[in-house]
Amino acid sequence: MIFWEKVLLKYPTKLQASEEDAEHLPIVFSKWFIAYDQGERVIFAQLHDDCMWSVPPNKVWTDYNSNKEIPLETLTNLVPYLDQVTDFDLYIGRAKYNNKDIIWTPIHQWKYRNNRTVHFNETLTEGTNSELSSDEASNKSNLDEDTAQVEDLLR
Repeated sequence: MIFWEKVLLKYPTKLQASEEDAEHLPIVFSKWFIAYDQGERVIFAQLHDDCMWSVPPNKVWTDYNSNKEIPLETLTNLVPYLDQVTDFDLYIGRAKYNNKDIIWTPIHQWKYRNNRTVHFNETLTEGTNSELSSDEASNKSNLDEDTAQVEDLLR
């Protein structure tokens, strides 16, 4: 049994979520529930197989197992392509890409307002290592050779 499931069983009585509760949850959490723990209303959230907890309105998240605080930067860095978006909101899941509104979906994918998938620029950005590894270079070379051979056959 994964740790998240153990926490679910420990708190059989779940509370109704308020609007404040929903505003308190970063989009990186796939599942969550609210329960009383030691007299406090606590939000428990799943992150992979682990459990995090927080007491609203404080937006500090703590790892349930280690009791260590998880910086918001750590949670933010779980969302892909943040280097290519602007105006990102970790709690609403909205941002802009090429000056167009996009939203992070529950299936962990960026979408435009018209529900089309966002296709990010996959080229290396400034400040990253632009050289290919030897394996990548070899694969690219093999692919180029294969393409050339196919083109020769089609002539």
